[in-house]
Amino acid sequence: MSSTEVAYHGVRSDILNRVYRPGDRIKETAVAQKYGVSRTPLREAFRRLISEGWLENVPNQGVRVSTWSHTDLEHIFDIRVRLEPYLTGCAIGRLDADQLLALETYADDIARFSNTSGETAIQKRTQANHQFHKTLLTASGNPRAVAILNNLVELPLVIWTFRQFTPQETARSNAHHYEIVEAARARDAQWAESVMLSHILAAKNTVISRLMQSTASTEC
Repeated sequence: MSSTEVAYHGVRSDILNRVYRPGDRIKETAVAQKYGVSRTPLREAFRRLISEGWLENVPNQGVRVSTWSHTDLEHIFDIRVRLEPYLTGCAIGRLDADQLLALETYADDIARFSNTSGETAIQKRTQANHQFHKTLLTASGNPRAVAILNNLVELPLVIWTFRQFTPQETARSNAHHYEIVEAARARDAQWAESVMLSHILAAKNTVISRLMQSTASTEC
């Protein structure tokens, strides 16, 4: 593994494991010493983490772990609520047999990895979830709207969302995926659109309520 990969995976793991919390500054010297890498590969790792949404570059302050305020999350989910159900409805009549099969496979993968503990399972679940939604968005035939959503839904936020789910919320989310598959096979755009709306609203409620709880506990 290259020095850049060592630094990338090390910092990413520290963020996931809350060694570095949202808003924390990342000091180059300390990280370079921790992972035994020089500044050049470390900065390359930082650029990659910034492009993926894990870190953000703040002018005159350096690099810090990305943060999402209550308002940020409201805005992200409000746009998703308006766009993603609509795009899902557009996709239903355009999905081919291979895409329908892929949706079912991704739904199965999401459910399977939901019942497995550990960081690897979370990563695989996140990837399957990404592919499920990507398949629907791609089939919508509206690349400009898809680009807007892709810029909003960052991987760290999705992983953080999954970490907040209770078993009951996870089961509900998984059931939504399967119901969307059923609606797609029935070629019922209105059904699929309504389920996707419920799916996003449920996630919004979970994420924002957990963020408020986390903020309240921090302030106490």
